[in-house]
Amino acid sequence: MNLSVRQLRAFVLGAKHLSFSAAAAEMGITQPGFSLLIRQFEEEIGLQLFHRTTRRIELTVMGREMLDKARRTLSQIDELARQANDLQQGLHGSLRIGVIASVACSLFPHALAAFQQQCPGVKVDFHEEQAAPLLASVLEGGFELGWGLYPSPQPELDFEPLYRDPMIVLMHESHPLAKREHVTWPALRNHPFISASKQSGVRIYAERAAAAVGVEIQPTHITPSLSTAVGLVRQQTGCAVMPLLPLENLNLERLVIRRLERPGIWRENGLITRKGWPLSPAAQAFMAVARTTASGYRLSDAMTSATRQL
Repeated sequence: MNLSVRQLRAFVLGAKHLSFSAAAAEMGITQPGFSLLIRQFEEEIGLQLFHRTTRRIELTVMGREMLDKARRTLSQIDELARQANDLQQGLHGSLRIGVIASVACSLFPHALAAFQQQCPGVKVDFHEEQAAPLLASVLEGGFELGWGLYPSPQPELDFEPLYRDPMIVLMHESHPLAKREHVTWPALRNHPFISASKQSGVRIYAERAAAAVGVEIQPTHITPSLSTAVGLVRQQTGCAVMPLLPLENLNLERLVIRRLERPGIWRENGLITRKGWPLSPAAQAFMAVARTTASGYRLSDAMTSATRQL
């Protein structure tokens, strides 16, 4: 059986008006064209649906039996079309996003708020991940979209840089290195050091920079949490290399920020997707919002003052 939506719609409208000319007018076609649709529909299902005379049109018994089912089917098709249109416009659907911690507490909340205002019908399911697991999850399809770091190119992933920020040394104001304008990697080697785990982009970039000047990072403490690292620094258990981006949202009382040199580290965070994989309209809409958010993001005046030498 090869039925068309137009044939089904013609039958329902014919039953509604009991006039082929009125039904044809509502469909925007000629009466002969409408009659052809009805005839094709009847031939396809093997039933006569209308009884036609020179004076009137009536539904047959079979036509009355078919009408409710036809209306329900047409309603389901119309609902399917509405859902498809909403999905196409990014107005409904779901979106799974992986976000690194430093973005999750800085850029991401601004982007998420703007996106939910623009696309309130989209359910956003986001998870904080460290850099390496995030890349793996995007590659495996666990996340449609990642917002994180891209320390090494991967042929099956695409990376779109959004925001560039320096990595700095965070230490207590009484730390022996706190009086310096900048800190070198050899100087850090002589002091307790708090580090992220090896899965973290912070650790990856830090080890890479330290190795460039022959320094091996041997952390005193390891934590995946930025807030935990800040708490440990406050208790003078060591200093920590951290990205600048999330620090304005953390309590930095009695702590100081110093720039890293020889070499310094700048890192880019951005959007990560599977190469060649079609993105949902919701993902495309979120990416547009993320670009706008990152391009307009500025550190607060207080943070800018604290880091003016960076």
